[in-house]
Parts: sequence; C-alpha cells; structure tokens
Amino acid sequence: MGAKRGPADPARRERIMAATERILLRGGIAALSHRAVAREAGVPLGSTTYYFATLDDLLDAAIRRLSERYALRLHAWGAALGDLSRAGLVEALADLVEALVREDRPALVLSFELSAAAMRRPELRDAALLYAETECEVLRVHTDERTARALSRVLDGLLLHSLAAAVPPTRADITGPLAALLTPGE
Repeated sequence: MGAKRGPADPARRERIMAATERILLRGGIAALSHRAVAREAGVPLGSTTYYFATLDDLLDAAIRRLSERYALRLHAWGAALGDLSRAGLVEALADLVEALVREDRPALVLSFELSAAAMRRPELRDAALLYAETECEVLRVHTDERTARALSRVLDGLLLHSLAAAVPPTRADITGPLAALLTPGE
C-alpha cells in the first residue's frame, strides 16, 4: 500500500520540507518553486501552498532547518574541544574549515547564496544571519565576544574562498588568518 494522502497524511509537511532542502542543496534558490517541490515530494501542488503560502515562507523554513542542523554540528564540535589554548583553537578551527568544505559543500554554497540574496531581499536577512550567529555563540565559549565575532567573519571568508578556489587552500592558507587573529606575534 502506498503513502497515505490528504488529511490522513501526517507526514506531508515533512516530505515537503525534505523535498525543499534537496532542491535547494542541488540547485540553489533559483531552482525553488512550489511546482518543483510538489513534484519532488510527490504531493499535489496545492499542498505546498497550503503549508507555505509564498516561496519566501518555504525558503525561510528550509533555511531554518538547515541552520538548526548546522547549529547542532557546531555545538557538538565546540563541546568536544574542551579547554584549548589559542594556538589549539587555531588548529581546531582549521580542522573545522577543512571538514565543512569536504563534507558539507552543498549546504555551505547555499548559505553563501542566501547571504548574497539577502542583500537584495531584506525578508531573507534573518535566515541568512543564523549561521554566523551560531558560530559566534559556539566561539564565545572559547574566547570573548569581540574575538568570536571577528573569528566568525574570518571563518566566512575562509569558507567562501575555499569553495570558490580552483585549488583547495593549504593548511597554512587556513591557519594563517586564524593565527593572526588569535595568536598575533607568535
């Protein structure tokens, strides 16, 4: 027997969200439409607009879910660090950059695409800033507020350049800016 449909289909909203995430990760914001989501989720077109009246509602919900997963990953990463020296934090952050680029490339590309889109679409700004806020929250455990914000911006730059580069950055390319911020003069 196939999946239930209509009111007896309590998983419909979840299928719509999962389909939205797959579309965004595969093709970015430009690939998102109610019709594409309905097709991907295997639901009638009206179901997508029932749960999400506009594409921005759908995009916002999907980005928030992706951001929540990123937050869980970052919080787990931060909790596993224990007590680190600043030099140790440089190495841990470099490991994080390398792992994110290697393991979460589609989600990173989407996060930067969202940030760019938010420059022209103010309604996307809150969702676009969730990644940076999570980074700051996790980094504040290991440093002060000002340094955490600076590190978040350096991480964004490192990740963006790593994604755009024809050749992956070297370890020194990654640790250099982090060390300049965390261990100047060493």
